[in-house]
Amino acid sequence: MGLDTVVVAFFVVGTILVVAGTLTMGTHTLIESSYNGYISASQTTMERLHTNIEIQNIVLNGETNHLHLTVNNTGETKLDNFELWDVILVKNDQASYLNINTDYKIIFNEGFLNPGILDPHETIDIELLSEFNSGDRLLVEIITENGIVSSINYVMGG
Repeated sequence: MGLDTVVVAFFVVGTILVVAGTLTMGTHTLIESSYNGYISASQTTMERLHTNIEIQNIVLNGETNHLHLTVNNTGETKLDNFELWDVILVKNDQASYLNINTDYKIIFNEGFLNPGILDPHETIDIELLSEFNSGDRLLVEIITENGIVSSINYVMGG
């Protein structure tokens, strides 16, 4: 084995190490970029799936003695299927499950984009068709079709 064979062997081993290092760095960059893309897509999906509602205020209509609740869609999901929503009223420690159109009705305040759908950052009014008296203690709980809950306590006239 001559000196030229040893020099060529070192050159070949060096070339192999450089190629292996380049492939390793490229693979690392590819895996890191794929992971960051997956995390970004997951976060975007979770933000889009984020659903939240908030009962903002309660107003008693003096003429009909019905209660009006303003419900705001504070999430990022369009809400519909209002017949699948659960509205529970606890009035003076007596709980009752309310049925749409007989015990309460929904009034759309805004619906320019999609009428009949509660888009993000839009509100609806829910009118409770029961009669209420001064001093009634109320807990109203609204549950959307995908299980998001919002509730509010209220004392009539207080």
